[in-house]
Amino acid sequence: MALEVRYRHESDHVVVTYRGTASVDEFLAVTQEVGADSVAWGPSLVMVDLRGVETVYTFTEQLRIGEAVARNFAHLRRIAAVVPPERITRVGVKVANKMGKPTGAFPTPEEALAWLRGP
Repeated sequence: MALEVRYRHESDHVVVTYRGTASVDEFLAVTQEVGADSVAWGPSLVMVDLRGVETVYTFTEQLRIGEAVARNFAHLRRIAAVVPPERITRVGVKVANKMGKPTGAFPTPEEALAWLRGP
């Protein structure tokens, strides 16, 4: 697996940066690990920067990713994904939101952060 993940802790949120390539199963395994790690974080707001992910996932794989976000980050208040504008489909976002986890996808970190901190 060539997917690298880094955490950066800010005062009111954590930035999780994914970079590299991974099959959907590898991506889901890493997301499960990040979810387990996030239990110990103080902030309940998370920005996931996916701009460095090279793999393009199918519609069905995006559904699986949305389900994994809802399950693995259930203890967090909000999750915002930063995705290249041309790759924003909101498929996973819709699934995560339907499962009760407030999630959004945004083209810039500034937009993601504004939504995270919003009402």
